[in-house]
Order: sequence, then C-alpha cells, then structure tokens
Amino acid sequence: MLKKKTAVLFVETDGTSTRRMQVPTLIVTHWKKIVGSFIALIAMTVFCVAYVVKQQTTEEYTAAYNKKINILNEQKRQLEEEGANSQLTTEEMKKSFNSIDSTLARINKKMRTRGLKEIKMKNMGGPVESGEDDLVELSIFYKKQLRNLEAKLDGMPLGVPHPGRITSPFGYRRNPFTNRGREMHAGVDLKGRVGDPVRATAKGRVTFAGYKGDYGYVVMVKHNNGYETRYAHLTRTRVKRGEAIEAGEIVGLLGSTGRSTGPHLHYEVVQNDKKLNPAKFFTF
Repeated sequence: MLKKKTAVLFVETDGTSTRRMQVPTLIVTHWKKIVGSFIALIAMTVFCVAYVVKQQTTEEYTAAYNKKINILNEQKRQLEEEGANSQLTTEEMKKSFNSIDSTLARINKKMRTRGLKEIKMKNMGGPVESGEDDLVELSIFYKKQLRNLEAKLDGMPLGVPHPGRITSPFGYRRNPFTNRGREMHAGVDLKGRVGDPVRATAKGRVTFAGYKGDYGYVVMVKHNNGYETRYAHLTRTRVKRGEAIEAGEIVGLLGSTGRSTGPHLHYEVVQNDKKLNPAKFFTF
C-alpha cells in the first residue's frame, strides 16, 4: 500500500514558485486518522510523563512522611520504656523495703530469744530526699547495715541465757563456802529453779557438753569473732559436742551440780581466752 504514490504540489503564497513531492497515497487518504493518532500518541506520552513525575513526587512525600512517623514511633517507644523503667524502679524499691522489713523482723526475733528489746527503725537516720535515686541509695544503705547487724548478732553472745536475777556478779567476791577470803568469779550467777531451760545467747558450735570438775554439767559453745560461752552447774545437758546450734536454742536444764551452793546458772563469756563480764552483753 505504501508503494502507491500521490504527487503533492506546494505553492508559495505569491503563486510564483512550486515544489512537487510524492508521498504514499495511504497518508494522503487517511491523513486525518494519522494526525489524530499522532496527537493521541503525544497526549498519551504527556500523560505518562505526568504520571511518572506524580508517582515519584508521591513516593518522596510518602518516604518523608514515613520517616517522620518512624521518628514519632521511636520517641513513643522510648517514652514507654522510660515509663516501664520508672515503674520497675518503684517495684524494686518496694521489694527492697519489704526486704528490710523482713530482715528487721528476723533480727527482732533474735533479740527476743536473747531477752533483749526489739530494734525500732522509726525516725532513724537523717532527712530523706524525694528523688527515686536517693530512695534507692537509702534502701541499699539500710539493707547493708541490717545485714551487718544480723551477722554480728548471729555470732555475738547478746542477751541472757536465763531470766533469773543476778545473785553473784562478775569479779572478786567472798568465798561462798567458807565466807572468808576473796576469789575471782569469772562469770555471773543467775538464780532459778532446777529444770529451768537454759538457752544459748548466740549461734555457734558445741565444743563440750558433759561433766567438768567445778563446773558440774556444763555446755561450752564456740561463736564467731573468737567468742565462747559457758553454761555451768546444769542438772543435764540437751546438746552434744560438734552440734551446731542457734541463738535461743535450749542447751541444758538449770541445776546445782559441781561447785554450787544451790540451784543457779553460772554463765561465762570468753573472747580469745580472756574472760569478760557477761553482764555487759545482757543489753544491746
């Protein structure tokens, strides 16, 4: 169809000059459709270019928008974590103070078994700051102090082994048998009735339990920091050598065995082989 040619004559506006050109007859016959198709093609091209530009612009705006959303989400997450950490800190503080209460309860129980007054923590220490960091530090401080106090209480012979009154204190006294001369009394005598329970004043390990000369039936207990306690003139012992005992545990029954003028407990406190006045350990 393109082989058929049609002559097209071009005439100048003044009609003086002409130019002839041969074009395919198909173009001459369907020039309107061809022009329309060309215009449609241009319009389609313009539309496509505009669509592509719009898509790119939209993607850029979308990316920028998503970036801002991500930043906001990250800030929200950090705020939530800070809130969770703050809540966790509060919970840890509550647990910490509960731990203090529990430790204090254990210590007071040990104080009661020794016949001592309980420890009161009310209004203890200086002013308390309101910040959480200060409260946490305060909690750590008190927990450490209470742990140290509990450890000392465990190994120190505090309190009384029997609630009877002192009939013969520590130090030099008149000989109770001859009522003449002076002798060193290396402990304290606590009046009581035969069979009354005698309790250990500290946690430790029994080194001797049995009959021993002037002591009569006696229980000797080793404690921390070089301390030793002795419970003499018992009517019988309730523990054995090598046995680990707790403060307040019954070690024997009060009696009048050995060098004794009547029912009572002879109680001694020794540290590093030096005999101390037990009355100094009766109060905390």
